[in-house]
Amino acid sequence: MEALGIEWPLLIAQIINFIILMLLLRAFLYKPVLNMLNARKERIAQSMKDAERASAAAREAEADKAKVLDDARREAQEIRAQATRDAEKIAGDVRARADQDATEIRMKAQADAQKQAEVALSDANKQIADLAIMATEKLLGRELQNKAEQHRFVTEFLAESAGSKGK
Repeated sequence: MEALGIEWPLLIAQIINFIILMLLLRAFLYKPVLNMLNARKERIAQSMKDAERASAAAREAEADKAKVLDDARREAQEIRAQATRDAEKIAGDVRARADQDATEIRMKAQADAQKQAEVALSDANKQIADLAIMATEKLLGRELQNKAEQHRFVTEFLAESAGSKGK
C-alpha cells in the first residue's frame, strides 16, 4: 500500500476522523433534522385533521343554516296562512254583522212604514168619517144629534170594507 502512497497510520486516523465526523453529524445534525421533519410531518397531519374537522363543521353549520332557513320559511308560510284565515274569518264576521244590521234596518224600516201606513190609513178613515158625517148633515139639511155614534158607525163600516178588501 505504500506503493499507492497510502500510509496506514494516516488511513486509520482518517477512518477514525470519518467515524467521529459521522457520529457527530448523526448526533448534532441528522437526528435534529429528522426530529424537525417528524415534528413538521406531525404538524401537517394535525393541520390536515383540523382542516377536515373545520370542513366538517362548516358543512354541518351550512346544513343547520339550511334547516333553520327552511324552518323559518315554513313558519312564515304558516303565519301567512293563519293571517289569511284570520282575515277571511274577520271579513266573514263583518259581512255577517253587516247583513244582520241590514236585515234589522230593513225590518225596522218595514215596521216604520207599516206604522206610518196604519197612521195614514187611520187619519184617512177619520177624515172620511168626518166627511161622511158632514155630507150626511148637508144632505139632511140639519146637524146630526149623536155625532160620536155616527162617527163610530162610519169607522166600523170603513174597517169592515178594508178587511174585506184585504181578503
